[in-house]
Order: sequence, then structure tokens, then C-alpha cells
Amino acid sequence: MKHLTLYVASILLFAYLIIILTFAATKWGEVTCEGVRVTVNNARDAFVDEEEVLKIIRKGYGTILEKKMTTIDKDSLERILVRNPMIHSAQVYYSIDGNLHVNIRQREPLLRVMAGEGYYVDKDGEIMPLSPRFTSRVIVATGNISKTFARERLAPFAKSLAGHSFWSAFIEQLVVLPGGNVVLIPKVGDFKITLGPLENHEERMEKLMIFLKRGIRKKGWDRYKEIKLEFDKLVVCVRR
Repeated sequence: MKHLTLYVASILLFAYLIIILTFAATKWGEVTCEGVRVTVNNARDAFVDEEEVLKIIRKGYGTILEKKMTTIDKDSLERILVRNPMIHSAQVYYSIDGNLHVNIRQREPLLRVMAGEGYYVDKDGEIMPLSPRFTSRVIVATGNISKTFARERLAPFAKSLAGHSFWSAFIEQLVVLPGGNVVLIPKVGDFKITLGPLENHEERMEKLMIFLKRGIRKKGWDRYKEIKLEFDKLVVCVRR
């Protein structure tokens, strides 16, 4: 008898769920789009805003207001949005109150390359154009730079600097010389730091850290015009 009661209860619950889901589907079929709610994450870098996102939707998809929610292709909208070079990802969903929700995550610049028309390299190592709306305060690179070198060599180095509290506050610019050697330009002091090639740079950066903590503080920031790190176990300083 107990098993029969459980069986009947399961049947009734299953039938109830079917009725609820059918009712919900019918209701969804009646809901029209009354508005679009745009959220831009990591909005500190204002490459796109709500107005720009709505413009992208109108241009790429057309008018969606007053359309039945179930006729709006969310996947298509997401694909249209991520074609924009400033958008990393997009998530589109709708709610029963008639609002279409669009969540945008912008691409995050890591490095700004000032060569040719200029461009950014983002945190995924991808090229993104400069924006007329916003200039991101990231490390600047100048000199003899190809996009391949920027993506594969400079971006990982810039990422290591950005992840270090001291280097991110200290280094302002990277100058790439013919042959790939790199010069660091600090934000403080009137001197340059010749790092040399980027391969195996960790030991030279550690050597520089020790020198900045122990050597240059004693001698003063204005004593030297160049600090050279490319020599094994040596820091060579060129006086003014």
C-alpha cells in the first residue's frame, strides 16, 4: 500500500510539473520586449557603454523592442556583440518582466604599442585597436615592434610587470631596439635601464631590484644616466 501511494504521488507530481511548464511556456510566448538592460563589467576602462551596446544591437540585429521574447535569437545577439573589438564576452537573457538583459565584459588592455597607428595588446595576448573614447593607463611600448613580437614577447613581459606591485608602479615605458633588446623607462628619475633581451629576464630584474634598494638610494637618483643589466652578475652604471 505504501509503495502504491508513493507511485500515485509521483504520477501526480509529474502531471503537475507538466501543467506548470506548459503554462510558463504559454506565458513566455506572450511576453514582449519592453526594454533592454545593459551591464558593462570592468567598466573602469570605458571602451563601451550602454549607448554603444544598444547601437551595436540596432545595427547588427535590428529593432527588438515590442518583439516577442521567444522570437529574439539570444545566441545571434551574443555573436554580434563579441564581433566588436572592445568586447571580450557577452551574455544575453530575458526576464518575465519584459526586459532583455545584456551583460558585457570588455577586453582588458595590458600594453599600448605606439608603432604605426598604434594598438593595444590585451590580457589574452590579442591585438585590439585604440579607442577614441578612452585611453587606458597601461605600459607603453615604442620602437622597432612587430605585432608578433608584441603578442608573443612584449605582452608576457608586460604581464609580469603588471603583476608585481613595485614594477607596475615603477616602469612607465618599454623601448624596443633593433634586434629585440629592451630598454626600460622608469616613472621616477632621469635615467634609462638597458635590460637587454627578454629571454630569461627574471634574474636581471631581480638584480635591478637589489640595486634600486641598496645602491641607487645611497648614491641618489640623479647620479646616473643609464643602468645596464645585460652583463652576467653585474650592474653597470653610466655616470652623467
